[in-house]
Amino acid sequence: MMKQAVLPVVFCLLACNPYKALRSDRVSLPAAGELSLRVPKGFREARTDNEAGGRVVRSYHYNDGTVFYVAYVPDRGDLQPIDHAVHVPGFSSVGDTLFKELGAFERYWREDRKGLLRAGYVNVSKGKPEVLFDSAVNYIRRVNH
Repeated sequence: MMKQAVLPVVFCLLACNPYKALRSDRVSLPAAGELSLRVPKGFREARTDNEAGGRVVRSYHYNDGTVFYVAYVPDRGDLQPIDHAVHVPGFSSVGDTLFKELGAFERYWREDRKGLLRAGYVNVSKGKPEVLFDSAVNYIRRVNH
């Protein structure tokens, strides 16, 4: 009887796993080494841009205007324009500083600070997409340093 009750629960957990909607990728960023990412599937373009001040940004662009990114930011600034007078940072259990808000047109943006790394997204709709992109930001792992 116990096995019959456990089986549907296990099936539901596997079926509801947000990571199966994510694709593995790796990227090398200066001073951060190689990073392991889980990127939401369906992006139309992935690119790496070298910006002013030594910033390096790996971004994934989707047809609906959503962008997921991870970046090396040696000047410790923000990648997104964050009004620090309005936005109070949150702190994760692993020490990351995070900013998140429901912005224009009921779309979310988020940026996490992980030392000199920034990870986040812009233009994500509420619900399942938001959970998926949050999972992607939370997953980022350093492979080597």
